[in-house]
Amino acid sequence: MDTLEAIKNRHSYRGTYKNTTVPREDLQKILEAGLAAPSACNKQTTSLIALDDPELVNSMISLVKKNGFRGTGANPPAGICVLTQQIPSYFS
Repeated sequence: MDTLEAIKNRHSYRGTYKNTTVPREDLQKILEAGLAAPSACNKQTTSLIALDDPELVNSMISLVKKNGFRGTGANPPAGICVLTQQIPSYFS
């Protein structure tokens, strides 16, 4: 599958999650892909934190829900926390 086809055929998943562990190698690949994505003016303001401990994942979901996120109600076996800084670019 080429890049354009992957972009056009992507979709969000809203169903229930399997109660299986996500291999750390898979999480590592996802993090690498996310960090390789382009950023405005190459400022690279994003940091990613992978969570695969069920207690931490549940804590993060609880925190996010307290701040208004509704989500699907299902708790995934892993998650990625995306942190970013707001830095003015050349065009701001």
